[in-house]
Amino acid sequence: MSDSNSDDSDSDSVQVTFPAKTIARLLAENFTRPETRVSASAVETAAEYLRIFTREAVWRTEGALKAAEAPVSASSAPSSRARIMEASDLEKIAGTLVLDF
Repeated sequence: MSDSNSDDSDSDSVQVTFPAKTIARLLAENFTRPETRVSASAVETAAEYLRIFTREAVWRTEGALKAAEAPVSASSAPSSRARIMEASDLEKIAGTLVLDF
Protein backbone atom coordinates (compact mmCIF):
# COMPACT_ATOMS: atom_id res chain seq x y z
CA MET A 1 0.00 0.00 0.00
CA SER A 2 1.26 3.47 -0.74
CA ASP A 3 0.63 6.79 0.97
CA SER A 4 -0.69 9.96 -0.58
CA ASN A 5 -2.13 13.20 0.75
CA SER A 6 -5.75 13.03 1.84
CA ASP A 7 -8.55 15.41 1.00
CA ASP A 8 -10.40 14.42 4.20
CA SER A 9 -11.27 17.03 6.81
CA ASP A 10 -8.37 15.91 9.01
CA SER A 11 -5.31 17.56 7.48
CA ASP A 12 -2.94 15.29 9.43
CA SER A 13 -4.41 12.07 8.05
CA VAL A 14 -2.76 10.12 5.27
CA GLN A 15 -4.76 8.36 2.57
CA VAL A 16 -3.43 4.89 1.96
CA THR A 17 -4.01 3.30 -1.43
CA PHE A 18 -3.18 0.03 -3.10
CA PRO A 19 -0.70 0.19 -6.00
CA ALA A 20 -2.44 -0.11 -9.38
CA LYS A 21 0.14 -2.65 -10.54
CA THR A 22 -0.71 -4.94 -7.61
CA ILE A 23 -4.45 -4.67 -8.22
CA ALA A 24 -4.01 -5.39 -11.94
CA ARG A 25 -1.93 -8.45 -11.11
CA LEU A 26 -4.50 -9.74 -8.59
CA LEU A 27 -7.27 -9.33 -11.14
CA ALA A 28 -5.27 -10.97 -13.94
CA GLU A 29 -4.34 -13.94 -11.74
CA ASN A 30 -8.04 -14.74 -11.34
CA PHE A 31 -9.10 -14.48 -14.99
CA THR A 32 -10.02 -17.82 -16.54
CA ARG A 33 -8.98 -16.77 -20.03
CA PRO A 34 -5.43 -15.44 -20.51
CA GLU A 35 -6.51 -13.00 -23.25
CA THR A 36 -8.81 -11.10 -20.83
CA ARG A 37 -7.64 -7.54 -20.21
CA VAL A 38 -8.61 -4.93 -17.64
CA SER A 39 -8.73 -1.18 -18.24
CA ALA A 40 -6.87 1.38 -16.14
CA SER A 41 -10.14 2.85 -14.88
CA ALA A 42 -11.29 -0.61 -13.74
CA VAL A 43 -8.03 -1.05 -11.82
CA GLU A 44 -8.49 2.39 -10.21
CA THR A 45 -12.06 1.52 -9.24
CA ALA A 46 -11.02 -1.83 -7.74
CA ALA A 47 -8.21 -0.12 -5.80
CA GLU A 48 -10.64 2.46 -4.40
CA TYR A 49 -13.10 -0.30 -3.43
CA LEU A 50 -10.36 -2.18 -1.59
CA ARG A 51 -9.22 1.03 0.14
CA ILE A 52 -12.74 1.73 1.40
CA PHE A 53 -13.27 -1.91 2.40
CA THR A 54 -9.99 -1.99 4.35
CA ARG A 55 -10.67 1.35 6.03
CA GLU A 56 -14.15 0.22 7.08
CA ALA A 57 -12.76 -3.06 8.45
CA VAL A 58 -10.28 -1.19 10.63
CA TRP A 59 -12.92 1.28 11.85
CA ARG A 60 -15.38 -1.47 12.73
CA THR A 61 -12.74 -3.51 14.49
CA GLU A 62 -11.60 -0.47 16.47
CA GLY A 63 -15.20 0.18 17.50
CA ALA A 64 -15.70 -3.43 18.55
CA LEU A 65 -12.51 -3.36 20.60
CA LYS A 66 -13.54 -0.13 22.34
CA ALA A 67 -16.98 -1.57 23.10
CA ALA A 68 -15.44 -4.77 24.50
CA GLU A 69 -13.13 -2.78 26.75
CA ALA A 70 -15.83 -0.38 27.96
CA PRO A 71 -16.05 -0.18 31.75
CA VAL A 72 -18.72 -2.38 33.28
CA SER A 73 -19.67 0.19 35.90
CA ALA A 74 -19.36 3.94 36.19
CA SER A 75 -16.78 3.56 38.97
CA SER A 76 -14.37 1.63 36.72
CA ALA A 77 -11.65 3.70 35.08
CA PRO A 78 -11.34 3.27 31.31
CA SER A 79 -8.29 1.46 30.05
CA SER A 80 -5.59 3.83 28.80
CA ARG A 81 -3.32 1.16 27.38
CA ALA A 82 -2.91 0.81 23.64
CA ARG A 83 -4.10 -2.41 22.07
CA ILE A 84 -2.75 -3.95 18.90
CA MET A 85 -5.37 -5.06 16.41
CA GLU A 86 -5.00 -8.79 15.74
CA ALA A 87 -6.25 -10.84 12.79
CA SER A 88 -8.72 -12.53 15.14
CA ASP A 89 -10.21 -9.10 15.93
CA LEU A 90 -10.79 -8.51 12.21
CA GLU A 91 -12.31 -11.98 11.86
CA LYS A 92 -14.98 -11.08 14.42
CA ILE A 93 -16.40 -8.31 12.24
CA ALA A 94 -15.77 -9.99 8.87
CA GLY A 95 -19.23 -11.52 8.48
CA THR A 96 -21.22 -8.31 8.82
CA LEU A 97 -18.60 -6.35 6.87
CA VAL A 98 -18.83 -8.66 3.87
CA LEU A 99 -22.63 -8.65 4.00
CA ASP A 100 -22.64 -4.83 3.99
CA PHE A 101 -20.34 -4.66 0.98
